[in-house]
Amino acid sequence: MSMPKIRSLRNQLVLALCVLVSVVGVVQGISSWQLAKAGMSALLDLRLEQVATRLYHSGLADALPTTPARGSQPERDVYLTVWKDGISTPYRSTDPSLPLPREAEPGFTNAMVNGENWRIYTLREPSMVVQVAQRSRVRQDLAEARSLNTLWPMIVLVPLVWIAVLLVVRRALRRLTRLGRQVQAIDMAHFEQLSTSGVPTEIRPFILSINTMIERLEQSIESERKFIADAAHELRTPLTALQLQADNLAPHIAPGNQERFRELQSGIRRSGRMIAQLLRLARADAPMKADTLTRVDVSEVVVDAVAEVLPIAMQRGIDIGADEMTSAFVRANDADIGIALRNLVSNAIRYTPDGGKVDLSIQVRDGKVWIEVVDNGPGIDEALLPRVFDRFFRANVQIEGSGLGLSIVQAIVNRYGGEASLRNRTDGQSGIVASIGFPSVP
Repeated sequence: MSMPKIRSLRNQLVLALCVLVSVVGVVQGISSWQLAKAGMSALLDLRLEQVATRLYHSGLADALPTTPARGSQPERDVYLTVWKDGISTPYRSTDPSLPLPREAEPGFTNAMVNGENWRIYTLREPSMVVQVAQRSRVRQDLAEARSLNTLWPMIVLVPLVWIAVLLVVRRALRRLTRLGRQVQAIDMAHFEQLSTSGVPTEIRPFILSINTMIERLEQSIESERKFIADAAHELRTPLTALQLQADNLAPHIAPGNQERFRELQSGIRRSGRMIAQLLRLARADAPMKADTLTRVDVSEVVVDAVAEVLPIAMQRGIDIGADEMTSAFVRANDADIGIALRNLVSNAIRYTPDGGKVDLSIQVRDGKVWIEVVDNGPGIDEALLPRVFDRFFRANVQIEGSGLGLSIVQAIVNRYGGEASLRNRTDGQSGIVASIGFPSVP
């Protein structure tokens, strides 16, 4: 089943508003263009009417040439023809080769003359007919040229409005972006309610709901942590007593029952280790106290962790050492760093075959101190790697373990705002590269 695609609210708002502005701009541009064309056409009609009226009332008709040269008039100009009663041919004309229809209705008409469309204004008086004509093509070119000028403001303004929309939406959602970062920073070690200061009224109920959820989650995790700690603490005492009783009974066990008795002792020890891990996990999940933090020399922690597992490594012939030991410091509780590192080293020893090799290194990069533990064990199936930090998860059930070691590492790393990763080696050898990183201090 495919997951629904998560879309940005900011992008949706910007896109919707830009589309709306564009549609309004296009409609406004088309309307302005059409109105400008209509206005230009009306202005040209008024020009034709004024020319005809002045030609008649001012007596300028007689001033027109009687025999003008054919085709001498520019095609963009208006053409004049004067008719008089009793004369079948034009009395005066600016172009005799243009046979305007004398029988045209008074006022404006459109006619096809000499294969072209013409706009004609006809003024009929008792003794004279005055016609003023202009090519429709010329009129259209003039109207469109003037109308296009009305589109330039819209062409320039629409992109500017797009930019303004982007800036306004980004500014309006900046507060939500900050809240999103605060929500992402919330984990089991950092519960902080979101501030409602400066939050828009429409978003305030949503923020209050998140704060309520954070409060309930914190209470639930605290109850779980307290239960684990109390249960582990209560179980540790009877298990310790049981271990002592088993040790006291060891000399009195019949030879035929020795194997079963050793299995019993092994089970008691496993239970003890499980309880110890549960207590460490509860402590790792507990809120951190600032007064317990110190400047920790990571190299010393590495040396102590190696020294602790060295007897086991020597017994199994495992070569354990450090390749790169950069001097680095972190601000933390040294016990926490030690527990996290010992869990990684113990895992490496546990999964490395006899005669194998485990290398540790310290590096400083990207503002973090990284501790890497590399083994040459069998590695982990890639499909199981995303689950290795889950509680009680064991990648290899044939090897003894509680399934809590890496969970404790993850809890400690999260407590200090660090990172933890586990990956298979990519240098041609089998094995695991376990890395933990903590914020570096000078």
